[in-house]
Amino acid sequence: MEKLVADLLETSPIGIAILDSQLCYQHINRRLANSNGLPASQHLGRKPSDILPLAGPALEAIMHKVMCSGVAECDFEASEEIPPGSGRMTYWNASYHPRFDKDGKACGIIAMVEDVSLKKQAEMAIRSSSERIRKVLDALFTFVGVLSIDGVLLEANRAPLEQAGLDLPDVQGKPFWDCYWWNYHPDIQSGLRQAISRATTGETIRYDVVVRMKHDSRMTIDFMLTPLMDDAGQICNLIASGIDITARKQNEQALQISETYFREVVESTPDGLMMVDPHGTIRLINTRMEQLFGYSRHELVGEKLDQLLPEGFRSQHGSYVSGFFRQPEARGMANRKPLFAQHRDGTQFPCEIGLNPMQVGDELLTLACISDVSDRYYAKLDLEKALQEKTVLLGEVHHRVKNNLQVISSLLSLQSRNATAEVNKALLDSQNHVRSMALIHQLLYERNDFSRIPMSVYIERLIHLLRDVSTGYGSHIAFSFQREGNEAYLELQNSIPFGLILNEIVVNACKHAFTPGSPGKVEIHMLSAATVVLQIYDNGQGCPPGVTLGSTTTLGFQLLPMLTEQLKATLTLQTAPGQGCCFTLTIPDLIRE
Repeated sequence: MEKLVADLLETSPIGIAILDSQLCYQHINRRLANSNGLPASQHLGRKPSDILPLAGPALEAIMHKVMCSGVAECDFEASEEIPPGSGRMTYWNASYHPRFDKDGKACGIIAMVEDVSLKKQAEMAIRSSSERIRKVLDALFTFVGVLSIDGVLLEANRAPLEQAGLDLPDVQGKPFWDCYWWNYHPDIQSGLRQAISRATTGETIRYDVVVRMKHDSRMTIDFMLTPLMDDAGQICNLIASGIDITARKQNEQALQISETYFREVVESTPDGLMMVDPHGTIRLINTRMEQLFGYSRHELVGEKLDQLLPEGFRSQHGSYVSGFFRQPEARGMANRKPLFAQHRDGTQFPCEIGLNPMQVGDELLTLACISDVSDRYYAKLDLEKALQEKTVLLGEVHHRVKNNLQVISSLLSLQSRNATAEVNKALLDSQNHVRSMALIHQLLYERNDFSRIPMSVYIERLIHLLRDVSTGYGSHIAFSFQREGNEAYLELQNSIPFGLILNEIVVNACKHAFTPGSPGKVEIHMLSAATVVLQIYDNGQGCPPGVTLGSTTTLGFQLLPMLTEQLKATLTLQTAPGQGCCFTLTIPDLIRE
């Protein structure tokens, strides 16, 4: 690869050098090295200021400008006395183009330098020898022609002739505007005739023009007409010169198209876009920003971002900007957290802001995307208000249901005072059922969570209620509860069946498991793992032989299978005479923590 670069440089008809990001020569062809007055080997690793003490610093300044902007600097002149003290000046026509790495960042300079010393000397040589003029012109890469003051082409160097596929006799002696390069369009010819007319008055004319080349192709050149004076100060000839700038024009057009696309995208986006520098200064805005804040473009660009914020936020905003540029990273709409901005009239509105750092040349900027979320923000406030009102209403409903159930329980208690012993027990059973349901609504109201209740809390509270009423069945019963594992939660739809099942099993133990007047014990064990397993033990007499769930005439045992099915659970009974009973309730799909 190095040899290929070297070969290309050596065969180039102009001086070419490649410099790295530190502006040190990496490659230079012999043509340019000789023009600088030193061998190529003595250039490598050195800077232009080391080679050309007078012109070098200015050339390095131009190179720095090209690297920073990413835009080529073309067709400028430079000169140096070579060798120093000789009195002989060397003149160059140079173009500096930026080099880019794979990330699109400028990493050096490609210098294309033409030694135009001969061109400078040609202005004097034309008066002495046409043959010498020919040699000088043919040695130049640029397009050069000599015209009479009436616009007739007298001489042309080799470059424009070869590019057009012409020989000198094809154009020599013709009016310049009638030559092949120009006669493809009347407007081009007319423009050239006007330029020649102005040049004969002493004016130097320079403009970009499209000329015709071989195979009817087109080339854009930087064209110049310069009047040449004789010893008496009279215009004796016109010097026509041109440099191929087709590639430069194409690049400029591509850049213009790219900028147009960018502008259209920025202006058509429905969100406000704003480019901000590390000092908080606005560099660019789109039309939507003007509409959002009520300012015109020229009023915002160049001003501080702070003026778009409410007064109370401005003092601390500078530190936020500095902090972001210290650790720049894309931030999408501030995690959907609404912020507030301020219209020109002082009113505030909720917005969301997304930040995206962008490296523009050697400067770090931030593109802010601003969306007005007033509709969504205020709709959310209305929704939260409605939800709060419904929550209060639902709490009131549970409270009233609990109170009504307590009233029913009290009525049953009053009814039992004048009832027979048998009826009194039936009323007590009903009262316990009502209390178990009222307890659910009480817990929902107390916790202010209407979707679920903790199972262990419900069990403990229900045991406390049953402990108070167990004496009504003629026994002294001790209750205990133990939980293993995380808490499990009962949702509203399964809490009533669970409460009735637990109430029925415990009350049944109080009524039938123990000899009246004798002490007893009921233990409840809860294991919360993949499923919730609840075991209810008593140390009573055990169930009579042949008693199974759903097969007896008692209402409670008939209800248990139905309630278990509603809970989508399984319930088993293990019993033996004199060894008590053990009910095992297995409940899947409960919420656990």
